Amino acid sequence: MDSTPHYIHHELTHITGQRKLSSIIFISNTSSGKIKYMLPLSERIKAARTAEAEELWDIIRDPHPEATSNATMNGNLTEDMAVFIAKRNAATQETLGFLAGDVRFKHSYKLKLAICKNPKTPPRISLAFIKFLRIFDLSDIIRSRHLPVILRQKVELVIKERIPAMPPGIKVALAKRANSNVVVELMAKGDKRVISTCLDSPVLTEEYLHRMLNRPATKPLIIRMIAAHPQWSSRYLIRFALIRKFHTPMAQVTKFIDGMKTADLKELYRDPKLPASTRPFIYRELMDRNETTETAEEEIFNLSDEADENPGNIWDEIQ
Repeated sequence: MDSTPHYIHHELTHITGQRKLSSIIFISNTSSGKIKYMLPLSERIKAARTAEAEELWDIIRDPHPEATSNATMNGNLTEDMAVFIAKRNAATQETLGFLAGDVRFKHSYKLKLAICKNPKTPPRISLAFIKFLRIFDLSDIIRSRHLPVILRQKVELVIKERIPAMPPGIKVALAKRANSNVVVELMAKGDKRVISTCLDSPVLTEEYLHRMLNRPATKPLIIRMIAAHPQWSSRYLIRFALIRKFHTPMAQVTKFIDGMKTADLKELYRDPKLPASTRPFIYRELMDRNETTETAEEEIFNLSDEADENPGNIWDEIQ
């Protein structure tokens, strides 16, 4: 059975003259269930700097931040203890800052990661540590809504800078756990396998794809793969953008044209960016619908002062 002590904070108070000292009761997880010890806060703080082994573990679990803060200065503090403190919501900015600069753990990857993932860590400390973190840990950070926006944006830039040098296998794995901005960047810098994984990502949205298709620098391979993708090629907005692209296969273009609204076909026909090879197919579709290539001009009505006074009359005339 697990013998790790558990605690219950009763907010007890010892009154000695004018002083009030909060206490905490630690209850052992043994079958006897006896109270292991009960100490005033001042005693726990004092013990935090000299405790050893199991006693020190009990102290760093103390919910009072002062006790935990003093435990970080204990010479018996181990790397696992420091990581445990850094992961706690109760850790203060001062405690996290002290652990970040502790020379005993300057080579500890686990501690750097725990400090960066704690929302209470000052951004300047996290920003100094992100250059040491592995790519998948960075990916977890940018998806955490609890961390500061400035940190997530900086981490996103770091990831994007590393993408060109990544092996294809790492890019594929990253595409499965990255946010939408990184997924779009992976598509732009990836091969067929990477692009395919990105297109299946649950974080990718129609808006991001539409923006990508409207960029002149979008790779032909990406255009062809979007056009052939069963999910994205069925979206109306994506189809509209694909019709305008030179590298969309003509078999797909003719299929998309058949399902477009007449007004949108007329808009596409008059678009100067439309590939010349596509225009005849739009013209033929409009002719099949007994439509011209001209767009209907909006009728403008000039309202006189009399119309302002009697709006019902002008409405009768329109009818």
